[in-house]
Amino acid sequence: MYVLVTGAAGGIGGGVASSLAAAGHDVLGVDRDAAGLAGLSDAVETAAIDLRDEAAVRDLLADRPLDAVVSCIGGYEIAAAEDTSAEAFRRQLETNLTAVHVTVAAALPTLRERGGRVVVVGSMVGSVALPYHGAYSAAKAGLDGYVDALRREVGPHGVDVTLVEPGPVRTGFNERAAAAIGGAGGAGASDESPYADAYRAFEGYSPAATDVETVVERVVTATTADRPRTRYRVSRRARWLPRLASVLPDRLYDRLVRAGLPGGLLWRLLHR
Repeated sequence: MYVLVTGAAGGIGGGVASSLAAAGHDVLGVDRDAAGLAGLSDAVETAAIDLRDEAAVRDLLADRPLDAVVSCIGGYEIAAAEDTSAEAFRRQLETNLTAVHVTVAAALPTLRERGGRVVVVGSMVGSVALPYHGAYSAAKAGLDGYVDALRREVGPHGVDVTLVEPGPVRTGFNERAAAAIGGAGGAGASDESPYADAYRAFEGYSPAATDVETVVERVVTATTADRPRTRYRVSRRARWLPRLASVLPDRLYDRLVRAGLPGGLLWRLLHR
């Protein structure tokens, strides 16, 4: 297989690119982080590119015999909706949603010809919106809808589409977001915010998480299986929280979700 892996400089994307290359597949790893790409195995072809740049992406993929696109891109900022600027909101939508579409749309003509597949790594927050993750939750929920629509469009044309939804993963992703709260321009930079206490609770944020290898294994399975599932929820939290949403009253479910945030009862039980 010839596989494009986006977000290849990250923990999940890098693991997926390396695993597929080690298994003998031809892999093109793409990210805007050139330094991160340099750490990948020589078996992975790399290209540093901004995936929001439609023309650049189409130029890169022109004439490449792609059999699969694996999207592992993502990024987020912790902030209450009220403290999220339009620029920050737009940035998270473009990173987590628009960049996925740009890549998929450019690759689809080739994937149709070759009976290929699309694998997208989303997040549990696409199904379970978390307080102080509003823009990120909106982007991942949009990604969930995008993947469902895409699957129903391209399935009759021989293209498989799969969404992988992990809970927190041990990549440093959450810790970096927490560290940025109090930095220059961060949501918690001022004590005047009515959410200042909540931001302080995120200090040292490092949620109980799934190991990277487990997520990478699921993504590789979705990429290489003869009949991949349409959705893989990775971790117990990612599986049972969406199910509870379908049976609990909204206000009770809201309390449950809030209890899982730093300082909440459920958080303390999970992290003791």
